[in-house]
Amino acid sequence: MRGPAIVLAATLAASASSAAPAPGQAQADSFARLYVDAVNSDAGFERFMLRDAEPVPREAIQGFFKDQRWISGGGVDLIGARMRPGDPRLVEIAVRNRIYGGVQGVELRLDSAATPRVAAFEPTPAPAWALPRAKPLSQAEFTARASGLIDKGCAAGVFSGAVLIAAGEKVLVEKACGEASRRYHVANTTSTRFNIGSMDKMFTVVAAMQLVEAGKLSPDATLDRYLDASWLAPEIARQVTVWQLMTHTSGLVPDVADELDTKPRFRLRELDHFKPLVRDSRLATKPGETFNYSNTGMLLLGAVIAQASGEDYYAYVQRHIFAPAGMTATASDLIDDPVENIAIGYTRVPGSAYGWRENSIRIMRRGIPAGGGYSTVGDLHRFALALQSNKLISQASLQRLWADEDRDNYAAGFEIGHGAVGAAAGHSGLDAGVSTRMRLYLDRGYVAVLLANIDRAAPPLLDAIEGELVRAPTAAR
Repeated sequence: MRGPAIVLAATLAASASSAAPAPGQAQADSFARLYVDAVNSDAGFERFMLRDAEPVPREAIQGFFKDQRWISGGGVDLIGARMRPGDPRLVEIAVRNRIYGGVQGVELRLDSAATPRVAAFEPTPAPAWALPRAKPLSQAEFTARASGLIDKGCAAGVFSGAVLIAAGEKVLVEKACGEASRRYHVANTTSTRFNIGSMDKMFTVVAAMQLVEAGKLSPDATLDRYLDASWLAPEIARQVTVWQLMTHTSGLVPDVADELDTKPRFRLRELDHFKPLVRDSRLATKPGETFNYSNTGMLLLGAVIAQASGEDYYAYVQRHIFAPAGMTATASDLIDDPVENIAIGYTRVPGSAYGWRENSIRIMRRGIPAGGGYSTVGDLHRFALALQSNKLISQASLQRLWADEDRDNYAAGFEIGHGAVGAAAGHSGLDAGVSTRMRLYLDRGYVAVLLANIDRAAPPLLDAIEGELVRAPTAAR
């Protein structure tokens, strides 16, 4: 499942020449070089690790940088960096992918120490200041360029999956490449069902808002109204609201995704089976004060939905979201059921006999309200259309879900962007052998859905597509 930030730490290099730029710019340049060197070489990674102070497993950090190097065609090229205006603790970095030629962003959040260190690190869409000015494209030209970018990723072997780009209801591009099964050499198609990772969170918060509109659920109510002690200790449940689950501000720890790493997964078939993993959750921060991405919170929101609706969570989303939206290929299937047209996820294992390893024993047996379900690019396009036509919830409810209140580019169950392409809403998914992105470009009228069954394949391709989309005409509404 997707984590919105990789938490790292590093001390800033102390020296600067007398001819260096202003202190803030020198600081931004130093951090930019630190990041780029770590992506581009093992030696750079080792220098990064010498300056890292966070209790993050070395292998996790190394895996991230090695994946970035591979997915970028051997490395990235630095375009520039700056301190965000008005925020002296946020470094914006722009780099160029060597396969797609697209611009990718990176944000580093600094701590308040005298010698600043990195408190949080997150790849982002390209910052507007880093995109070159270029002549506008017609919709046909944009379509051709986007299609060509997909072909580049497929030819280089750094994308395996399906992509759909639409202008409203009109599908402009729908392509697939790679293999759904490397074992049996079954090709991915545009109708292949992929693990969508944390995209399920969108379905869960929309379900919650449906119940709010029906008067069956109060977003301001505390969890003890809906959940008993088998789910959460009463003294904790009385402090956390439903809305705080939806916005990742509950303060609950640990994350159920981390708990799954140490627990047998084969027994977890129904939502109630997760109770032992979350009932001892505690508060790391005061509820409502701090954004902290939480799969535990979304899992509990699913339990709240079941209680408030009187329906099984899976049955509820099938009946009230998937069916009305026409999403006939979307569900949280058990991975040991012989479901047709499912893509197996693959994670890179350089130096191994096959170079790849199936993710079947690393993912959940069944998707949960926080993620792990399966869908297609077409179904997710239909979900986007159903949302924007208010078929699922009212416009007022949708706007409340999309109201970004400075929660790290996250609203309520949706990631929110305000980049060069304008306002965008959607979600991503990240797990072993799972890389997904869905974006509704609210100011421009487009939708992009990328579902990949190999590690980290979706973000750089979407970044490159957005670099062309910024030049495309606004789609007819």
